[in-house]
Amino acid sequence: SFAVFGNDVIDPILSNPQKDWGIVHELSHQWWENLITCKDWTHFWLNEGITVFMTAAYKQKRWGEAAYQRELELAQNRYQKAIDSGFDVPLTYSGEYPSLKIKRAIVYSKGALFMNALRKEMGELPFWKGLREYTISFSGRLVESRDFQTSMERTSQKNLSAIFKKWV
Repeated sequence: SFAVFGNDVIDPILSNPQKDWGIVHELSHQWWENLITCKDWTHFWLNEGITVFMTAAYKQKRWGEAAYQRELELAQNRYQKAIDSGFDVPLTYSGEYPSLKIKRAIVYSKGALFMNALRKEMGELPFWKGLREYTISFSGRLVESRDFQTSMERTSQKNLSAIFKKWV
């Protein structure tokens, strides 16, 4: 629950407040990493993918739809590099990654894109209700991807197996 920011994160905000991603990202970790954390590295996307998505969602609320779409585009571009390298694996992949850059493209960026796809699949109200329920229900606990799926299915009253199988 401790974050240190360098000038490379803070200085851009002084000239453009919309460059606030670093602060928003680290603050999001207060919930999705510190309050709830993954049981093991296989489920690390629950910390980082949700946080990258929540950074985009914050920007949507604070700066508008274009800011949200820019964040998703950045995630898509990073994820595309993994695809182009022939390394597109599920979010819960437990093997070796060819590089840290590719691992981040999967865990962070593909994770955020999955959250966006899940939001579309579930609809606004069930999605946000599910994320809230997941966060409250698993507060102070270690989680696996199945815990997240169960919360989202319970609140949406939908079987989300297909989308989780495709991405997770």
